[in-house]
Parts: sequence; C-alpha cells; structure tokens
Amino acid sequence: MADWTPPTQDRVEGYFKELNNWGRWGDADQRGTVNLITPAKREAALKLVRTGRTVSLARDMGPQPALMYHATFPSKRERVDIVTDRFDLVYHGYTITHIDALCHIAWDGELYNGRPFMDSITTAGATWCPIDPLFDGITSRGVLLDVAAGRKEGYVEIGQPVTPRELDAAAARAGVRVEPGDVVVVRSGDEMFRRTHPEWVPRVSPHPGLQLACLEWFREKDIAAISWDMMDERPIGYPGFGMGVRFNFRDDAEKEEVLRLLAILAAGPTLDELPR
Repeated sequence: MADWTPPTQDRVEGYFKELNNWGRWGDADQRGTVNLITPAKREAALKLVRTGRTVSLARDMGPQPALMYHATFPSKRERVDIVTDRFDLVYHGYTITHIDALCHIAWDGELYNGRPFMDSITTAGATWCPIDPLFDGITSRGVLLDVAAGRKEGYVEIGQPVTPRELDAAAARAGVRVEPGDVVVVRSGDEMFRRTHPEWVPRVSPHPGLQLACLEWFREKDIAAISWDMMDERPIGYPGFGMGVRFNFRDDAEKEEVLRLLAILAAGPTLDELPR
C-alpha cells in the first residue's frame, strides 16, 4: 500500500523482545501459540459447523525438486541381479503442504524458550520442540483472508509485499473479526502468480509474500497459527534476517467453498512434516 511505511531496522530488531512468547506458558513449554487454542476455543469453533463437507487446501505433490526419484546402482547377490529405488520428498519449500515444528527455525543460536539450537537437533531427530507436541492435531476456527482479491493483478507481486493494513482490509471485505486462537489462512494468489511468471524460480528469484511487519499484526491479534500459499517476501530487506514470517496451502482449492465453509481448520501431523 502506497501510504504504508515499513518498519525500520531498529524496530524489527526489537521484535524479538516485544513480540516473542518465550516463557508465556512456562519455560518447559514446546507448543508455543497453539496453547491459545483452549478447550473453550475449540468448542466454539465446532459450533460454527453448518455442513459436514470438508475442503482440502493441500497442494498436489509436484515434480522435482520437491519429489526426487533415485534408482540405485544394480548389484549382484550371488546368482540374482537386483536394483532398488528411493523416493525423496523435500517438504520445506514451495510445493508440499506441511507443518513446521518449532525446532525448524532458530535465532542467534536459540530455539523457542531459549534452548540451544545445536544441542537440540540430531540426525535422529529433535530433542526440543519437535512436532510431537502437535500429535493430537490443531483444531480451531479458521479465518480466510483473501489478500489477492484486493490486488488488481489478482496476486501479490514481487516488491509489493502483504502489509498489516492489507490483512485488516481483507478481514473487512470478508466481514470477519480475527480473534485470539484463530488460525489465519492468507491467500496471496500464488497459482496465478506462477502462471503469469513462468520464469520465476523458487529460492533463486526474488519472492513475493508477507512483509516482516505482519509479525506485529499476528502478535496483536494473538493468532495460534498461520497458513498461506506464499511465504515471506525475500529478500526481506533487513540485514541479518535470512527469512521472516513462518503450513502452506493450495490457493486454487474451491475458493468460494472455502470462503463460505472455513469455520474449522484441523491439521494432524504424524511425522516431523506432514503432507496434507
């Protein structure tokens, strides 16, 4: 938005003291803002259901680099010749819908609640903030904010990131009020962006997405989680910040049905990352 001024470097540096939730639910907590989804919040969300229909926001699994196939070198086992194969799935990125565990990102060497990153991650898995605390799933009121509908292009463009004011405007268009414990689903028009820009390469080209200041909005609204079709704007524009805002959905999933029916968002991980 033309009349919006992004935060300064000093302001962004202050986010880590002003906006974080470390210690809010005790130093031993490994669930983070999912704690905002109380039994009362979940019960209220369930009462919003009007039909039994489910609407998936999961992306279809795509080709490389998200899905990699390897045929191992043929080998001899006495009189038997054998060849095996392997499938690798790269969850983190722009194709496979997944949930990030709190161990996924650290800042200045520390994970959520101040645990050292290097001492918490092993080849056998995470010893602090793995996905395990979410094994019961995430069930809460889902609020769809269609930012793309407010853009003349129909999608968020590179160099024109989503701002907190746009999130408020999308909520106003939808006639909804974001409440504590909600799961906010932000649609930025990823599918149309990619069709319009076939030359765009994930992790290579500049990325459209959310401006870092959206963190202020998330904290102000006290949301439990965010789901999106685009990620954060990159490069972010603030030295020292390799990535900014941190569930990733398909934006062409029966939008009108989503707008009308999205009262509950339910996600149930079973491994470190779960394709939905």
